[in-house]
Amino acid sequence: MKKEVLYHKLSEAILNRTTVSLVTFTEASPELIGKRILLLSETAYGEKGVSDDLIRATAAFCAPSFSQQNTSSLDFQWQNKRYTIFHEAFPPSPHLIITGAGHVGEPVAQMGYMLGFSVTVVDDRPSFVNKERFSCADELCCQSFHSYFQNVPLQNSTYILLLTRGHQFDVLILQQLLSRKDRPAYIGMIGSRRRIAGVFEQLRNDFPEETFTHIHTPVGLDIGAETPAEIAVSIFAEILAVRNKKNGEPLSSHIRELAKKGFRKGTKRCGNTK
Repeated sequence: MKKEVLYHKLSEAILNRTTVSLVTFTEASPELIGKRILLLSETAYGEKGVSDDLIRATAAFCAPSFSQQNTSSLDFQWQNKRYTIFHEAFPPSPHLIITGAGHVGEPVAQMGYMLGFSVTVVDDRPSFVNKERFSCADELCCQSFHSYFQNVPLQNSTYILLLTRGHQFDVLILQQLLSRKDRPAYIGMIGSRRRIAGVFEQLRNDFPEETFTHIHTPVGLDIGAETPAEIAVSIFAEILAVRNKKNGEPLSSHIRELAKKGFRKGTKRCGNTK
């Protein structure tokens, strides 16, 4: 494969938020130094001059680094030859999909942008989903929720918020999401207890009870949020806790425990004390 074609495939993968890595031979035979292999989840492509067998061997060796998206220099041996390669990962940025372009969606999109998410806003109302209201969004989709979720890629870096204007839309979206084999990292749904109960009641005939434990609803952490901006803070507190595998407890709780012990037990002294 020509270098230009390989880099085109790399650009496509990054734009499509597909997990991808680029391997460069840094120590090898003279004809291989500087040659590259593009790694994708299902296949691999090598520059002209890299044999198919070496592409497969390199892809197999790099599988752990690829799955963890680690960038590092690696040494490996193949057919009694030693190679040093540079595995460069291009992990997809977290993708936030906001369904519903109402008054809560605006600060949520702004905060998602500030936190480094790639933000998509979906709504079927042109007067709501536009650049004037969502200038920071990477993608605005003015279409039905049903058509959007038919083909959207779902990955472990996809975060979906259901902020729609009616429970019938939540039911429609969840029917599609829960029917797919690929699952997002997070599904959060806004709503009152009555609305949530109504949504789940319509879904119980088609999905087992344990399915609903993966849906965060009412969305957000309990911080007494009332305004749209406060609700956005509450939502992202929960999203970050889920992403970072934290429980969302106050950091001060650890300090209180140390205070009870006089800040001495389990700590090291710093500097000279008398």
